[in-house]
Amino acid sequence: MKYLFNRMAVPLLLIVSLLIVSLAIGCAPSKEANPKVVEMWVMPNSLEPITDLENLLKPFEKETGIKVILTSVDWGAAWSKITTAATSGDVPDIVQLGSTWVSAITGMGALETLSPEAIAALGGEKTFVPVAWTTTGIENTGQTTAIPWIVDARALFFRKDVLKKAGVSPEQLGSWDSFKGALKRIYDADVVIEDRPIAPLGISGKNDWNVIHSLAPWIWMAGGDFLGQDRKTCLLDSEEVFNGLSFYISLAREGYVPIEYLELNTAQVSGNFNDGACAMYFDGPYEVKTLTRPASEGGAEGSLTSRNFVVTGYPRGPKGQFTFVGGSNLAIFKNAQNKSGAFEVLKYLTSKQPQIDYAKISGFLPARLDAFDDPFFTKDPKRNIFKNAVTYGRTYPPIPSWGLLEPILTRRFGIMWDYVTSGADYQPESIREQLKLAKKEVEAVLKQ
Repeated sequence: MKYLFNRMAVPLLLIVSLLIVSLAIGCAPSKEANPKVVEMWVMPNSLEPITDLENLLKPFEKETGIKVILTSVDWGAAWSKITTAATSGDVPDIVQLGSTWVSAITGMGALETLSPEAIAALGGEKTFVPVAWTTTGIENTGQTTAIPWIVDARALFFRKDVLKKAGVSPEQLGSWDSFKGALKRIYDADVVIEDRPIAPLGISGKNDWNVIHSLAPWIWMAGGDFLGQDRKTCLLDSEEVFNGLSFYISLAREGYVPIEYLELNTAQVSGNFNDGACAMYFDGPYEVKTLTRPASEGGAEGSLTSRNFVVTGYPRGPKGQFTFVGGSNLAIFKNAQNKSGAFEVLKYLTSKQPQIDYAKISGFLPARLDAFDDPFFTKDPKRNIFKNAVTYGRTYPPIPSWGLLEPILTRRFGIMWDYVTSGADYQPESIREQLKLAKKEVEAVLKQ
């Protein structure tokens, strides 16, 4: 296959720690290249991450004669393992990257830049979900270093049996005010089904890796944002951000969320919903797979929740309807031993049928727009909701320093949740103070 990459220079991240990393790339001893072997690192995207991908890749391996050696890297260790590999230069050929990581790893100079010819061979930019395509490199550089592979979007899961018993119409979930009104009706009705009291809403708090992703839609729907267009100004101290957070906080403060839920993570809240403990919660498309998968395979099919759940979009806020869109991209390391083989793997995994097949296996959404035309999505209203969600989804600014900003935001938002769970000591001004401190810390990073 003709070599489809160019070696256009990637701008280095102007932060000392990552600059040192980028200068260290290429120091590892070289490995002997094998044109018929591609090494690939992936995260656990399904119950059997290696077996599922091996089965997906069998037609590719048979057709090309290329063997893909897969290594599963746990999400908790992935960032450290990938950046360490990039530092040493001892890398696999192709790697799965969380979509919000791409700009940081690109800024380290660790990823191969795809040429326009390579992108065209994949179908071109417009083949992919637009918001996912914004995560393919560093903004305003014109360079593409990673291709969207799987997409994650959030939506509202609710139980129609609970709504019916409380006298709530699904249409009441469409806007902020009516959504809160629906929660109040469920709360006031003291709904009990099969001798089990039902909490109106389940949301997680500070002990969740999702803490930023859970808050972001409410910030955006109130008209707020994280950074200004100049990417040097933090906007977290704005009235819009405060209003968005205040509304979300009020759902817990007014009793619609059991206070103990705020000590849980997303998986635990999901478990509560699946077990029938709460009427609603927000999650991604993989929850549809969980609720339609047999219990023998780790699912909740046949449960009361599985027989009554419905999926709809986020309630519309004062400034529109938004959801967080994440997922993962595929990238080829600059120090890869088999770049042409890695590109063939990337091309296969981002082609239409494998995209559909992997969505069925993993529960994630495809990154290709034409994959959504499959009956798997069009004939299932629960999955079709996510097809619509990606059209109004947003993500974070694709700048190299975002990877350094997320820990700051996680810590400050975590402190905010501490105020919420402190009971009578809660003061809205405490939230404003945390937002001001976050702004100061974020801008200190942006100015380096």
